[in-house]
Amino acid sequence: MSEQDVALVRGMLEGFLRGDLDAALDAFDEEIEWDGTNLPDGRISRGRDAIVDHVRRWAEMWESWEVELEEVTAAGDGQVIAFIRESGVSKAGVEVNERHSELFRVEGGRIVYRRGFSDAAEVYAAIAPGRASPGRGCP
Repeated sequence: MSEQDVALVRGMLEGFLRGDLDAALDAFDEEIEWDGTNLPDGRISRGRDAIVDHVRRWAEMWESWEVELEEVTAAGDGQVIAFIRESGVSKAGVEVNERHSELFRVEGGRIVYRRGFSDAAEVYAAIAPGRASPGRGCP
């Protein structure tokens, strides 16, 4: 299932990047647990509305903003890691060029859990030991 899980997460992220919110949201379970505690105002929320709220609040912070999907890889047991580069200038004038990661868990063909990591390498501590290790996608 790992190839299918990776394809699901990649397709969801590519949907977001091209502005197709409906296609992106279709990849998520109705009761998705969305962990955004890596952000200053972050919180854990549930449901697709939480995703829309998170993305809206994040996008509103930027004067200019670019997102690049670098890599999506299987991490075992229905877990998928995405490495993403975000750059831009916030409305407060802060320049950002950050590589971060997101951990997803897929069950029954839907994403049921997402957690963001501001330090891309921190994701490895959150997955089951021995399931994946730093490689090409780790700084």
